Amino acid sequence: MLGPLLTILLASTAPAPQTLFACTARQKRITITLRDDRLTYSFGPPGWPEIRLNGGPGGGVYYHRQLYGRGEDQTLRFVNGAWGYVIFNHWHAPEQLGHGRIAPEYNASGLLVMKGRMIVRRINCDKGSGDLHEWSIFKRLEQDDENLTPEGA
Repeated sequence: MLGPLLTILLASTAPAPQTLFACTARQKRITITLRDDRLTYSFGPPGWPEIRLNGGPGGGVYYHRQLYGRGEDQTLRFVNGAWGYVIFNHWHAPEQLGHGRIAPEYNASGLLVMKGRMIVRRINCDKGSGDLHEWSIFKRLEQDDENLTPEGA
């Protein structure tokens, strides 16, 4: 009987997953969480994900970051066979346009569902949700060869 009790005690002391990215999109929720060295991508209604994929430095998830003069693109791509689920974030700093005009900060995030190299579906995060910061684990993931952030994110 000590086995199940020990399992329950260990499970209750395990750290909760850390949320690295979260957004709402059409009454669904897209999240990336981290527990130990494992990233988990979830998509679906809050509390009832339709899909959940895991990956980490050993494989299953890829990272890309492209820096620009006043902005950046970042992607995390989770792979499940021929299917890819790309969480993207495009950020651009406010910019002085002249004559007292300022272009505001731009921040857009979302999800690309891909089959092979074809985008099957794009889901944009609702305004004001979904901001992807660079976390230390991202630097340990296999790097994507290309920037999959959609143009004009």
